[in-house]
Parts: sequence; structure tokens; C-alpha cells
Amino acid sequence: IITYFIYEQVLMWTYLWQNFLIDTKVQNYIADKVSKIYKKNNLEAIIEIGPGKWAITKKIYQISNNFCVIEKDPTMKEHLDKILSKEQINFADVLEENIENKLKNINPKKTLIVGNLPYYITSPIFRKFFGNGKQEFFGGFFMIQDEVGEKIKTDSKKKSFLWWLVNYAYDIIYWKTVWAKSFNPAPKVKSCLVEFRIKTEKIALDFNKLLEFLDLYAPFSRKTLWAIEKILIKQNKKTFSIPENLKKHRLEELNWNDIENIINKKA
Repeated sequence: IITYFIYEQVLMWTYLWQNFLIDTKVQNYIADKVSKIYKKNNLEAIIEIGPGKWAITKKIYQISNNFCVIEKDPTMKEHLDKILSKEQINFADVLEENIENKLKNINPKKTLIVGNLPYYITSPIFRKFFGNGKQEFFGGFFMIQDEVGEKIKTDSKKKSFLWWLVNYAYDIIYWKTVWAKSFNPAPKVKSCLVEFRIKTEKIALDFNKLLEFLDLYAPFSRKTLWAIEKILIKQNKKTFSIPENLKKHRLEELNWNDIENIINKKA
């Protein structure tokens, strides 16, 4: 029975790709940033995604009177029970959970979301909370894979599909590289800390039209817009009228003004 229990735990840990942060300097850095963001902007609630063994939780749960966690792995209960009440702990899949219901009359725009995110669900989480064209939540502070952080930060030179979605309503600030040795077990890649900061001036562009454009052109992101246009025409798909000065550019090289000029001149 003991052998089976250990085997079951290993399967759960492997499935969820859990890498626990053990570096106290990084833990304190995160706690300090979360505290400053929360207090500076007069926020009212904090939601932590994937608290795991509560390495960060124990340093930030007292920052807000409205604090809760969402954890998929029920085996983490023994750790979380030590510092949180039953009402603060939610064992659920964050991608399926209705977060607004957890806030108890707190404005989502006064809510900060934080977390050490498993690499394999980072993009879906960001799309749900920050990449839907809305500004439902104030922002967030996350530990993610460094490669992803480099691709979505606002000043990235090469813009990924996810970049366009999350930067539409938020600015993403890359704060710090976190090396593999800071975790147990150590991942094969380095991580980073990024902040999602709500834009004071939203992009003057219809999000649905942006999504339509990305869905058509992003699958061929390594090609020039002119080359992509030819492919789409052969496939009898919709195309956008690309200005002459942008035809030799790739999608990753464009800026918001370029996107606006393209979308507003739809063929």
C-alpha cells in the first residue's frame, strides 16, 4: 500500500510538472514586488495560482484581507492547511474555474493575480486572464519559463502570437531571470519573473478583428506578409490588404500602428 501511494504521488507530480521554488532570495523578491504593487495601487484582493508547498504563499497571504489560492493538486492540502482557512483554498483547474465567484463582491480590476506557473499551461492561463481583449483584472506577477517571458515582454523585438494578445490590454515588464538551481527539482530551462500591468490607454483597435488577422497570418509567421497573402488566396481564405511598405515584413516585426493600418484596410 505504501509503495502504491508513493507511486501515485510521483505520477501526480510528474503530470503537473511541479518545480518548487526553494531559493529564499527569490521568494523574498517576489513577496516584496507583490506587496509594493498591491499597496501602491490600492488593490483589494490577491489570487495565487498553483501555490504548491506554499513557499510564496506564506510570504504574501497577509498582504491582503482578501487572499485565496487555486491549486490543482489535492496532495498540497497538508501544506496549505497550515496557514490558510478552508475558504481560502480552492482545489480546481484554474482554466475551468470562474475566478470572479471567488472575489466576494471585490472588483476584479482591484485584484492582483500571482503564481509560479507550470510551463505547459502558461499560455492558456495568460489567454484566459489577460489575452481576451478585456481588462477584467488589474494585473499580475508571475514566474514563467524565460523563453516565454522574452517573447511576451512589451519591448520584445520579435512578437509572438501570444504577445499581441496580452499586450493589447496590458504592458508586460520583464523583471528578473531565475536560474534552474533555484528550484527542486531543477528544470532544464531557466525561468523569469514578469509583471502584467494594466494599460492606462488601450489600443485603439477592435480586438476581434485583431484576432481574426492573427488567426489567418500567425500560422505562417516566418514568411513575409506578401508571401502569406499569396498562400491565403490559393486556399480561398480571407485576406487583409497589406500596405506596400509592409509587404516584405514578417508579423513579428510589426508594431501597433502597422497592425491598425492593415486591419482598417481589409480587402
